[in-house]
Parts: sequence; C-alpha cells; structure tokens
Amino acid sequence: MRVQNRRPHRTYDEIFKEDALALLRRSDRSTKAVAESLNIPIATLRYWYKADMTKKGRKPKVTTKAPDRDRTDETPEEKIARLEKENASLRKKNEQLETDRAILKKAAAFFAKESE
Repeated sequence: MRVQNRRPHRTYDEIFKEDALALLRRSDRSTKAVAESLNIPIATLRYWYKADMTKKGRKPKVTTKAPDRDRTDETPEEKIARLEKENASLRKKNEQLETDRAILKKAAAFFAKESE
C-alpha cells in the first residue's frame, strides 16, 4: 500500500479572510498577485471572493487592463498628467504593500502559534 504525500489542510480565520478580500477589492493587482503576496493558493482566494460576492447578492467582476500606448507623441502637458497619475498610483501601491506587510505579519504570527 502506497501512502500519498499530501500537504496538511490549512485553515484561515475569518479576520484573515476578510483582510485578504479587502486587499483584493481595493487593489489594482490581479487575484494571482494578491494570493501570491499573501502566500495562499489562488483558488482559495477566488473561492472566498466568489462566496463573498454571492453572499452579498452580487456577481463577481472581471476586469482587464488596457495596454500602455506609445508615448513618443505626447505633449509636455500630457506627460505631466501621466506622471502625476503614475505618482498617485505608486503612492496607492505603496500603501497597499504596507497593508500586505501588516497582514503577512498577522498570518505569520497565526501560523507560528498554530504550529506550536
């Protein structure tokens, strides 16, 4: 008889799930990027998201990002506007990364306590 090597089933508390979903909602990153940053399977995050949207009576949204356009013909005013928008986006991303870091600290403490 052969024994399969399986990873142990990980459980997540409701606070972690809520934090992960909040991060996904306010982030402009993909579900995969958010899941990787939280070190959870992408399927798990998708399941939580779909279940949450169903519970709220909404359909899960699907978004696509437009590709960058050629910037060689941009005027100085357009360049300033683009750079200001990019700066605001980077500030938002920095805030999200700080939130990710806080969530990861909580998760690390949770799993450290659980493994004892």
